[in-house]
Amino acid sequence: MSNILYGLNIALKAMLSQQIAIQVTEHNVANATTPGYRRQEAMMSADLPHVFPSLRANVVPGQLGMGVLVNRIRQYTLEFFDDRYRRALSESQGWQMEAGVLRQVEATLAETSEDGLIAKLDAFWSGWQALSSDPTNMALRADMLERGAALAKALNWRAQSLVRIQQDQNALILQRVSEINSLASKIAALNVEIVAVKSAGSAPNDLMDQRDQLITRLAELSGATAAIQENGEALVSIGGHALVIGATTFKLATTSGNLSSIYWEADNVPFTPTRGELAGLLQARDGIIPRIISDLDTLAQNLVTQVNALHAGGYALDGVTTGLGFFDPTGTTALSIRLSNDVANQPQRVAAAQQGNAPGDGNNAVALSNLRELLVMNGNTETFNQYYTRQISQLGIDIQRAEAFARDRKDVAKSLDALRETVVGVNLDEEAANLIKYQRAFQAATRLVTVMDEMLDKIINGMGVVGR
Repeated sequence: MSNILYGLNIALKAMLSQQIAIQVTEHNVANATTPGYRRQEAMMSADLPHVFPSLRANVVPGQLGMGVLVNRIRQYTLEFFDDRYRRALSESQGWQMEAGVLRQVEATLAETSEDGLIAKLDAFWSGWQALSSDPTNMALRADMLERGAALAKALNWRAQSLVRIQQDQNALILQRVSEINSLASKIAALNVEIVAVKSAGSAPNDLMDQRDQLITRLAELSGATAAIQENGEALVSIGGHALVIGATTFKLATTSGNLSSIYWEADNVPFTPTRGELAGLLQARDGIIPRIISDLDTLAQNLVTQVNALHAGGYALDGVTTGLGFFDPTGTTALSIRLSNDVANQPQRVAAAQQGNAPGDGNNAVALSNLRELLVMNGNTETFNQYYTRQISQLGIDIQRAEAFARDRKDVAKSLDALRETVVGVNLDEEAANLIKYQRAFQAATRLVTVMDEMLDKIINGMGVVGR
């Protein structure tokens, strides 16, 4: 038969269940602004009913309910949105890193200032033009050497600065690799904890939130993806190569040297990310900066070749000395271009004349000045200035493209995150309503206890004593 103590048991379970629901709601409110937190909910269900055995008909007309239980703490999640969000985020980070490096390169080239290389080239050609009008003027000759040295130093400084930027990116790459390995170890450790908690029948929701944050950071760094198994483990991979499987990690390693390459330590396979910060850094270090340095080297080499060819055919101020190089013929890169020892600090040896024994002849200086307009670059289709201007224009286009792609993918990531937050995020208004709901239910359960207490008091103290 039914027992009055069943009522106390039902009331107690109701109180405990509503108390758990209130605690979960409080946990949600406390973490409303915690990055990566996903709201939780106490999932309640009716307890198994009690069946009264009987030899004949049932004592009661059916099974009696035994109240309520919290069978699990649900975590709201959208794995499909997580994957899309991380992909967009990793692409955005890659383009953003590339745009940042390009901005550094742009600042180094400084073409929007008076110290730009175009300005140095113009000054170099103008110096020859001025010297041609008065080739015996020692001040103009000294000025011409100064302009040549300034042009060479401008190329040197840009090449050196680009190499330094390249080395800085290499240092950042090493940092990112170290961070990836550290994150992988943390994820593997969380995998062990999560599996242990799930095997015990509990829900490791906060541990999974921590792991999701680490996976998201991995996606930012390298475009990593994750697949969650039924036992709670996360399998993390980058570009199809496993990074974390259960408690096992497959670490990345780097080679030594000025520009390190990355490879998988276990099988020595090269690592080439297609998304994330590492992809942007590698593209800048190994693609963009070498291209710009190569363009500067081509400019320097052609400048040395063309200027020296004309200068060697001219005559110094004494009208006898010829065959002199203006630039050092061995300095054929932007990093090594410099004035030749034939003319350095010797303005009288600048070959302004085309004829011997004609100190007033400035025709060779005119020819050198006319190099400004000759199509000697890019397969004889561009002048020196046009060639370099095109490189600067291409750099500007690259910056605009990288920044546009970074904004575009960031906007996509924000939109996906906003959609995801409508489901997994904490809504304080909703939590306040839930808190009131659970509070009222708890109060009702305490009222049940009071009723049961009054009923027991009546039975025990108010029904008299048998036999009196």
